[in-house]
Amino acid sequence: MTGRRGAALLLAAFLLGIALFYGFTLRPGHDWGDDFAMYVHHAKNIAQGLPYGQTGYIWNPRFPMMGPPTYPPVFPLMLAPVYAVFGLDLMPMKWVGIASFLGALLLTALIFRRFLSPLYLAVLLALLGLNPYFWRLKDAVLSDLPFFFFTYLALYLLQRQPVPDRPRGRMALHAIAFGTACYLAYGTRSLGVVLIPCAFLAELASRRRVTWWSGIATLVFVALAALQAAVSHRDSGYASILSLEPRRIALNVVEYARYLSGLWDSAWVKTADTWLLILFGLLAGMGFLARLRAKPGPLEIFAVLYGLAILPWIATQGRYLIPLMPIYVGFALWAAQVMGKRSPGRGRLILAGLVILAGLGFASIYTSAPLRGGPEGVGTPDAVDLWQAVDRITRPEDVILFQKPRALALFTGRRSSGIHDATSDQEVLDYVRGVGAQYAILGPDDRVFLYQDRVRHVIEAEPSGFSLVYRNPEFAIYRIRLPEPR
Repeated sequence: MTGRRGAALLLAAFLLGIALFYGFTLRPGHDWGDDFAMYVHHAKNIAQGLPYGQTGYIWNPRFPMMGPPTYPPVFPLMLAPVYAVFGLDLMPMKWVGIASFLGALLLTALIFRRFLSPLYLAVLLALLGLNPYFWRLKDAVLSDLPFFFFTYLALYLLQRQPVPDRPRGRMALHAIAFGTACYLAYGTRSLGVVLIPCAFLAELASRRRVTWWSGIATLVFVALAALQAAVSHRDSGYASILSLEPRRIALNVVEYARYLSGLWDSAWVKTADTWLLILFGLLAGMGFLARLRAKPGPLEIFAVLYGLAILPWIATQGRYLIPLMPIYVGFALWAAQVMGKRSPGRGRLILAGLVILAGLGFASIYTSAPLRGGPEGVGTPDAVDLWQAVDRITRPEDVILFQKPRALALFTGRRSSGIHDATSDQEVLDYVRGVGAQYAILGPDDRVFLYQDRVRHVIEAEPSGFSLVYRNPEFAIYRIRLPEPR
C-alpha cells in the first residue's frame, strides 16, 4: 500500500506539473483553422438556448474538407458552461482541453500499468505529457483532447470488464458506464463508433463468446446516439470525405506516418524525427505482433479498428492519430522492457537511448519556440478590424463569401460560405449566385485561405461586379453586384 500511495502521489505531482507548465505557457488567440469556431458557436447556442445548428455557416457540399453542417455535441456541451460565464473568450475554453489531456494521461497510466513496469510507465507518461506536440495542441479549442479522454475512458472500462460470475447488477452498471463512455467518445468525434465493435471482438478474443454485457452497452450507446441524431447532429455530412480508392488509402498511410513523426520533431537535427519514427515504429511493431500472438486485448483490437477507420478519409490530419499515439509509444516501450528482461544491459541501453534522443528533440523545440506567444490568426489587429468592418458595413441578413466561413460567422453573426476548388471563373460566379452572396472577402495568404486565388481572379476579371468597400493590410471586402445571367 505504501508503494501504491507513493506512485499515486508521484503521478498526481506529475499531472500537476503538466497543468502548471501548460497553464503558464498558454497562448492567447487562435490560428486560422476554423474548426474551433464551429464548436464555440454550438456552445454559444447551447448556452443561449438557440437552435443547435443555427451557426450561420452555409455548407458547401463540393468542399467537404471544410467540415460538415454541424459537429457532434459533446465538446460543445463541455464548452457551453465556459461560454455562459466568460462569453467569447478562448483562453478559459482552452482549459477544457488541458483538463481532458490530464485525464487522458491518468487513464493511460491506469491502462498501461497492467503490462509496463513503473519505470517504463513513467517514461511513457513523460514522452506524452512533455511532448511539444501536445503542448502546441493545448492552444487550440478543438475536440481532439476530449476525444482522447473519452476514448481511453471507454478502453479502461473495457479492459476492466467484470468476469461473468460477478453480481448481475454490478455487471449491468459497468455495461451502462461503458456504453455511456463509448457514446461520449462518439459524441465528441464520430470515429468513436469503433469502440462498440471493439467490445464484441474483445469478448470473442477473451471468452470465445459475446455476453449480455456487450448487448446492454450497445443498447445504451444506440439510445444516446439516436437522441443526438434527433436533437443536434447527424453524421451524414461525413460521407463525402471518405474514399475507398486504393491509391488514396496508400497515400494516407504515407501521410499518417509523416504526421506521426511529429511526435519526435527536433529543431537541432532535421532528420531526428524520421529516425525516431522508425526506431519507435520497429519496437512498437514487435510489441504489437507479440501481443497479438499471445491474446489480442482491447488496445490491440482498438488500434486495428481505429487505424482502418481513419485510412479512407480524404482530409487526413495528424490529430486523428492522437488515440493511437500512446499505443504506439507504449508498445515500443513494452518491447524494450521484454528485451530488458532477457538482457538487462541491452534493455537499459535501449531505454536510455530512447529517452535521450526524444528528450533532446523536446529541448530543441522548447528552447527555440516562444513559450508565451505563438501563431495568431483570428485575433490579430487586422482580423479584429475585419470583424468590426463586417459588422459596420454589412447587414445581419447578408451572405458573405470567405474561405474561413465558420470564424466569420462566429465573430460577426453573418452567414458565410467558402468556395470549393472551382475549375473556372463561371463556376465561382454560379456559386456566388447560388448562395446569394452580397460580399466577398479576400485574405492575405492563398495557402491558408484555400482556393481563394480563384475568387481573386474572378474579382480582377469582373471589376464591374465587385467593388472594394474596405481594405486593411491583410483583408479586403468587396461588394458584389453581378448582372443577371442571360
